[in-house]
Amino acid sequence: MTSRSMTSRNAKSAPYQVGYGKPPMHTRFRKGQSGNPGGRPRRAASERANALALREAYRTVTVKEGGRAFALPAIQAILRSQILLAAKGNVQAQRAVLAAIQTIEQENVDAAALAAQAAPREPMNYTEAARRVAYLLRLGEEEQKLKREEEKRAAGAPSGATEAPGAATRPPHAEAGPR
Repeated sequence: MTSRSMTSRNAKSAPYQVGYGKPPMHTRFRKGQSGNPGGRPRRAASERANALALREAYRTVTVKEGGRAFALPAIQAILRSQILLAAKGNVQAQRAVLAAIQTIEQENVDAAALAAQAAPREPMNYTEAARRVAYLLRLGEEEQKLKREEEKRAAGAPSGATEAPGAATRPPHAEAGPR
């Protein structure tokens, strides 16, 4: 190729080509205008405050206890001092600790109930189902037996009058519970 053909080829090409990395002029971003004018929305003030509070709560602090220094998260140090106050008899601290513990335990119960509902259950084989049914029937028999004994006591009959002395209220072959 000669230099003459290269210059003629360059002269033939348009001043602007549309292609990879070169979008048409009318679709380009305008000067001084962002491509994402709304941008990422700012978090709400309450979310920022919550994030800050959590960061501070889990910040490590040094606590002296019994002549030794421990590095603990700030929230753990606060809980220790609150529980110590409650143990010393501070009624407000006792109420606060009990309310916090009850709330946590209730959340745990609720979470366990949700997990039990969501967890897929394995199909039960025939022998396991029969064992559970037999166990439940024995429980029902025991409840009926206890009710009859209570009725006899209320009527004035001595308890265990129909049974031999020392007889067990539960048959010896009964299982402790479902497996």
